[in-house]
Amino acid sequence: MTKEFSRSVVAQTVALAMVETARKNESPKGPMVASPVLAEVEKELFIKMLTRLGERRKEGADGLSADEISSLFTFVGAKAAEAVTNLTNSQPNGFDLMGMLDGKIPIYADERLTGHFKKLTLASDCAQTYLDWHAANAAALLDYDPILPLFEALKWCFRLSCTAAVEKLEADGRRVPGV
Repeated sequence: MTKEFSRSVVAQTVALAMVETARKNESPKGPMVASPVLAEVEKELFIKMLTRLGERRKEGADGLSADEISSLFTFVGAKAAEAVTNLTNSQPNGFDLMGMLDGKIPIYADERLTGHFKKLTLASDCAQTYLDWHAANAAALLDYDPILPLFEALKWCFRLSCTAAVEKLEADGRRVPGV
């Protein structure tokens, strides 16, 4: 029995919306970072996040407010800065989910990245783009689990944020191994 390859137009359109948002803000400035290490980090982080949201669903909280969605984007941006810091310093990732939904997100990253990401609007711009995109496509999304397009958007926010973090460190003369 073979499985046929399929494409998700929803995933493609939300991904494109995230990339276009980043391009408008010129962050990142260059090509996307491609790193097997950061890809594994992304997978680890997103599995933790999906598990937490699954637990939340079991507890009876089925939807996410606009504030919680915005917090998720900020959270992912902060975790991208942490992941790049850990990659640069050859440290393991120990992602804590504190602040994931309440906006009180600690960031454990290189101080240059912390300052940079506090000024960078990429995560909040991606959040607003996602909320606008979701509202504009609400009818087409009725047959989808709402977590799927949200996490597609978050995935691209993470990747764009990792690229912005690498660009910042490299602009400051720091070499980031494996990218």
